[in-house]
Amino acid sequence: MEKSKNEAPKKTMIFIVGTSRSGTTLMRQILSKHSNVYISKETHYFDDLRVKMSGREQKPLSSQEIQVTEDYFLALTHKAYEAKGDPEQGWMDRMKLRSLAQQIGCGTDSYFEAYCQLCAQNKNKTIFGEKTPRHIFKIAEILNRYPDAKVICMVRNPGGVIASYRDFWKSQWRSDSSSKSLTEKRRIKNSYNLIIISLIWKAALNAALKARAQFGESRVYIQQFENLVTCPESSLKSLTNWLSLDYEPSMHTVGLVNSSYSNSWSNGSGLSSEPAYRWQEKLSDAEVAIFQFCCGQQLLKAGYTKQPVRLPFLLILWLWITLPFAGSRALLANTNRINNIPQYVWRRLRLVIS
Repeated sequence: MEKSKNEAPKKTMIFIVGTSRSGTTLMRQILSKHSNVYISKETHYFDDLRVKMSGREQKPLSSQEIQVTEDYFLALTHKAYEAKGDPEQGWMDRMKLRSLAQQIGCGTDSYFEAYCQLCAQNKNKTIFGEKTPRHIFKIAEILNRYPDAKVICMVRNPGGVIASYRDFWKSQWRSDSSSKSLTEKRRIKNSYNLIIISLIWKAALNAALKARAQFGESRVYIQQFENLVTCPESSLKSLTNWLSLDYEPSMHTVGLVNSSYSNSWSNGSGLSSEPAYRWQEKLSDAEVAIFQFCCGQQLLKAGYTKQPVRLPFLLILWLWITLPFAGSRALLANTNRINNIPQYVWRRLRLVIS
């Protein structure tokens, strides 16, 4: 069937997902360096507002629901998600957001799309998308809602994820100049646990593999962090080809944002390969053995090789015994980011054991 002349062309949204510290922020920077692309910062929409407003995703909203929805997105233009910004202090105009959302459709989904589109327009870009790492557990919902969307799943060696996360919370905790609030610093610190991060990595990889098998390689792209920083040109040429974009060398000239490796590259100097394998110096043999034990064969499926290290049985036994306490502490630290704790835990647990 031919399209009507008045029918607007469908826009391909780009989503970046992955475990925390896997390079999602770096990928957002890279794509946003493209002359036609802008990827919005974290909204947590699919696991926050969309869950709270369940049933209203594509249905008309009451005046109160409109207020809640608009305040949610407008606050993100004032401060980052975890900072709880003031909706009246951001750069985005409320009436422009409302008007575009009404043109797109109805419900909270139309506001999400309008927000991402206006963020891109603010940068004079025409292609838009969003980056929230934990949306890796929402890929099916994203692709079912946006049939033309493409999802980039960032994957990094769990050793790199663990070392980066630990160095990151330590640097944030010690820094007086950090933009993070004390509450956010505590959340980051209390979320760190060797086994929990290893199991979340495994769950995230399984989520990516499952989504690719379900929706196909044309819609789900798995990008290995190590390949991106060690072979940036070939990696970005493959990625832009998959996205049907022109490759632009300017995409390499990214700055340092949210990284635990402050000396790896300077602002705008381009990608550095140093973070790819620095974890091998940062982690002890015992730590390496533990995450390899927890991640199992998924390491090989992700393209990584196991290090020949001895498993410390007493230490791993102690970590498993104390895991419930560590898990409770992490959940408590993230209460404000989790709307349904049983569903949150089960979604990840079933992917760990699948």
